[in-house]
Order: sequence, then C-alpha cells, then structure tokens
Amino acid sequence: MDINLQINRAQLPGLLLIPKKHVAVEGRATGKSYDIGNTMDRCIRWMPKSVITLTGQTIGQLLTRTLPSALKTLNERGYEKGINYVIGQKPPAYFDKPYEEIAKFDNMITFSNGTTFAMITQAEKGSGRGANSDYEILDEALTINKEQYDLEVSPTNRGNLEYFGKPSGKPVAIHHGFKYSTSMPPTKKGRWILDYANYYETEKGINLFSVWNRVVKMQMELLDIKEPKQFTELYNEISRLKRQITPFVSKDDLLFTCSNAFDNLDHVGLSYIRNQRTKLPSLIFLIEIMNYMFDKVEDCFYAINEEKQIYYNALDEAGILQSAKKSDFDMELLSYQNSLYDKDCNPALPIEIVPDWGSSISLFCVVQERNFDFATGIATKQPVNNFINEFFVKPEGNSNILIKELCNNFSNYYRHHQNKRIIYYRDRYGDSRNPNIVNSKSFNAQAVDYLKKEGWKVEERVHQGMEPPQSDKYLLWGIILKEERTDYPLVRFNGTRCRYTLISMNNAMVKDVNGKLEKDKSSERKTSGVLPEEATHFSDAADKIIWTKYGNILKKSNKTFVEPRI
Repeated sequence: MDINLQINRAQLPGLLLIPKKHVAVEGRATGKSYDIGNTMDRCIRWMPKSVITLTGQTIGQLLTRTLPSALKTLNERGYEKGINYVIGQKPPAYFDKPYEEIAKFDNMITFSNGTTFAMITQAEKGSGRGANSDYEILDEALTINKEQYDLEVSPTNRGNLEYFGKPSGKPVAIHHGFKYSTSMPPTKKGRWILDYANYYETEKGINLFSVWNRVVKMQMELLDIKEPKQFTELYNEISRLKRQITPFVSKDDLLFTCSNAFDNLDHVGLSYIRNQRTKLPSLIFLIEIMNYMFDKVEDCFYAINEEKQIYYNALDEAGILQSAKKSDFDMELLSYQNSLYDKDCNPALPIEIVPDWGSSISLFCVVQERNFDFATGIATKQPVNNFINEFFVKPEGNSNILIKELCNNFSNYYRHHQNKRIIYYRDRYGDSRNPNIVNSKSFNAQAVDYLKKEGWKVEERVHQGMEPPQSDKYLLWGIILKEERTDYPLVRFNGTRCRYTLISMNNAMVKDVNGKLEKDKSSERKTSGVLPEEATHFSDAADKIIWTKYGNILKKSNKTFVEPRI
C-alpha cells in the first residue's frame, strides 16, 4: 500500500536527527500526539519485542487526548486494530511475545511483533514499577510529579542490552532513550522540563528562550499585518531569527525543540491561528497556541502553593478504563464531558456555586466541601473547600447577560448528580435588576429560578453586613493558604477544571492604598486589554464564598495584619 507521510516543521528535527533523548515543548496544533505516533512507529519497527512505557498524568489523559491521534498515525501507516495490535487485552496466540514477561494486559497496547506499550498513570502510585523497559514516552510532562516519575518509571528503563545494546552487535540508537512531550509549563511546577534546554547555552552560547520569545512576539505582530509585502518582509525576518536557534543534538545525545502552530502552517493555516486568537483568552492563546514562556506575576494577592494546593488526579481512572473496554475504546464516546468520572465530586453531597455577574462576563465557581485532600490523597479533620469546576458566558454585542445559558451549562454537566441540593452564595451585585427590562427580576433571582426549573433545590446564602474591605479578604486568604492554623479550613483547586480561576488568582496583583493592601482590579476595565476570563472576576467569586463561610472566624481573631509577600 502507498503511504503518504504528513510531517511538519515541528516534527522534522526528531525524525531527521534521530536523538536518543528528545524533549519537545510544543503548542497546540503542532501535532504533539501525531508525533508520539511517529515515535511509537519507530520503536515498533526498530525494537521488536521491546517494552515501552507510555506515561500520562491519568489514564483518562492517555485514552482521550494522547492515544486517539497517536493511533490514527499508526492506522494511516497500515496498522490495523485487532490484527496488528490490541488494547487492554491478552494478545492473540499468533502475536510474538516481548522479551519481558507480561502477566496482566489491562493497561497494555500489544503489537504483533511483540512490542508492548505499558500505559502508566501517576494517579495510582506504584503503577510504574514493573518489568524492565527499553524506552520512555511521556506526554504532557508539565502535569507530571517529577519525583514520583524518577522513582517509579525512569529506573525501569534499563533492560535487554543483549538484544538492543552494544552486546547485541547491532545497537539500536534510541535504546534506553526517551521522548518527553509537553506544552509550555505556565507555573514553576513544570519548569523542570525546560532545564533540558540548558545545553544550547553551555555548548553554543545561545539563550534559547530569549530568542524564542522574540520570535513569538514577532509572530504576534505578523497576525495583524494585512499588506502582503509587509507580511513577507516580517515573515522572512522571523525565519532569519529562528535560524539562530536551529535545533541540534547535544554531546549527551539530547535534542530539545521548541515549536508552535506557525511550524504547522501547511496543515492548520494562518486563519486557524487568527481564529484562535479571537476565541481564546490571550494568556491561554500565548501559552497553548504560541508556546510563549512567561513568568508568574510577583506580589500576588493570593499566595497559592502550587505543590500543596493544586491537584490534577481527579478522574476516576478505573471507571474510564471500564467504559473504554465496554465501548471497545471508542475515543469519541470517551471524550464526552460530564461529572460521572470526577472523583472530587461526591454525587451524594450538595454542590456549592458562587456567581459573579457583570456586563462583560457572568460566571460560576463550583465548590464542594469534603474532609479529604485531593492533592495528597489523605483524609483530613479540617474541612477542605475544593474548587472543582468553573463555567462562564460572555454576552455578544449589546445582548443581555446570558444567565439561562450559564445555568444550563452547569445543569447539563451535573445532570447525573444524585443530590439535587445547591448552596448558592449570592453576589450582592446580582441582587440588582436589569435596567433595560421593565419589571425584571434580579440576576440572582433569575438564576435561582432557572436552576429550580432544572430540578435543583436551591439554598441561598450571603455574608452578613457590608462588603468587607479588600485588605480583610487579603488577610483571610493569607491565613488560609499558609495552613498554619487548624481552626481555619483548607482550600484546594482542580488544576484541570479550574484553569481560569487559577489564572485569575495567580495574576491578581497587590497594591498599597492608604497603608492597606488591596487587590488591583484594573484588569476589569474595558480599556485594560485583558479579556474578562483572565481578569479578577473569577478571583472575586472565590473571595465571595470564602468570606461568606469563614469571614466570621477572622473577625473573632485578634490577628489584624499579615505581612506582605515578596
């Protein structure tokens, strides 16, 4: 059969240079998963009967994000499911066996020549321990617990030298190597992956990310140019600048590559990038599409500890795997979104929602209080306020606030939730009425009506007294996030579902107003250039529920000042 390989500029260096170790930091629409399929194909052909570790933060990530495109790559090259490979089951008798004995095949992808890919998830500690492996593939490395990975997975990459190493007489160049693929890490937790680029400076004196960010800024300018001659001149200037950071393999046989959607223009087109710039929040666009490396805002209003207070392993891995097997790994079915597989949402408990109503955006933060810390996986005596989800809508033009759509989006996602009780923390601004509609109900009243029509029992709550000053909210958050006092609750954030909440909080600056620390809310101005999703609206909603529930503890406390964070 004729096979037409579709390779873009992001994938080309790894295919041509054939490094033993390859770290690829790539934006969306560069073909990350497709490239993992390229790597899988190389491992299958070059190392028959080998065992390859394929690691993701969760099995859900592997099944719904990594494997669909990776397996599509293999299928385009003639591999057939059920004939050339099987997933999650004992392989047919005519399949060759790997050199390492495999006892269970639940998390295995087995190929007819014996090459076996072990799907490893960090949601279950210890799942990476096992047979010797010959190569590592790691997807979305920024979400990985590096210490756990180095303890459980990397040490297994050590076996079968007699078949693929020097003792074999025909050593395979990639044996005992790895392919780490990830998007640009926005927080310091994932910055370890960028250390692999240090050889650019030590071996050739190139400050890779300084040049890369200049490239991205020029590409952003390119998106605004309509005149063909100006476009061509700037495009050529970008090409000349990129030649300064031409990928090369280090003395230790390591290749580090950095790419974005511009490296895949032949397949996605410039219109796709321009469209994504319009649709996506600018910060998300810069990180996920343009692959820009930025530093977190300093002097933040919220001192969130990323290691302790953000968790990612919130999917029911066993449930997803069971559904995957029942559907014969139907990837389209598995990508359907609802709360059934959310481990951090107990269907028997009520849900807490807190709105923030505005002319530019209306949103819900979704919280559920538990006595369980999803970051550590340990039960707690203190209540844990888990921010488990978020929803938002933005009006188009001069249309009214889309309250009904927001409530419908929430209800649709939680349609399987058994406990139909909602604790609704009222936004005082939402008690006002729409001035453009005669005899209209308040925003809060409309939302409560819509939720009740969807079958929810709504219990409204609001904080006592006047709106507290920002300095008091800053103090309350400071005490809670320090976690030094047992009379205060714990707070945790689902790092996958609550992305905009975390962006909003991590980029909320502190300012000094008459000797008191306050939140800088200038990002909410229409002239700020900041999209509403990224402004301080989500952080205001987080303030609302925490103050309503725990502000009384602060008032009883003698503590009236918290040191500013540097």
